[in-house]
Amino acid sequence: MKLALLPLTHHLMPGGKMPLRIFEPRYIRMVSEASRSGIGFGIGMLDELDEAGHSDLFTLGTRVNIIDFYTLEDGLLGLTVEAVDRFHILQLEREADGLLRAEVELLDNWQSCTLSPTEQVLSDKLQEVFAEYPELAELHPAPRWRDAAWVTQRWLEVLPLKSRQALKLMAEDSCQPALGFLISMLTSPSQPDQQH
Repeated sequence: MKLALLPLTHHLMPGGKMPLRIFEPRYIRMVSEASRSGIGFGIGMLDELDEAGHSDLFTLGTRVNIIDFYTLEDGLLGLTVEAVDRFHILQLEREADGLLRAEVELLDNWQSCTLSPTEQVLSDKLQEVFAEYPELAELHPAPRWRDAAWVTQRWLEVLPLKSRQALKLMAEDSCQPALGFLISMLTSPSQPDQQH
């Protein structure tokens, strides 16, 4: 499968949704093509910027479909995308206007499974995050709070993880490694409570 790519530092996993502002001509062309083709486009995952201000494109990305178009207050094109599946980049080419296009191999989505009682804390804490950031809740009107894969993927999208750490977890065949990582992170003792 061949996909046009939008390189971003933000990570998106299947089932995740994200609003985008589109203004560069190459990406307006990409959106137009994606709307006609029905296969969407790819979000390529970028590493953090190095000292020279450059960033590497990882070989893991996510295919997204456009689920909504709108005009933003500044007159730019706004759209909301939903991630469909992950992919591995096999070959990359740059077109005359700078648009990246990749030959990709789609990867299997993580299988749904129910959170165990000890893992339920991940869902509870994520619900707190959604309550604190209503824009996230608006993007996901039908949350799957008991689904370990869904909950894990949303955590990987909102946590400020280093790109390489997030990528390693996102590239796994199942949600289990990320689930274990998240449980250990959320249940590890934090700084001692300050007495006031």
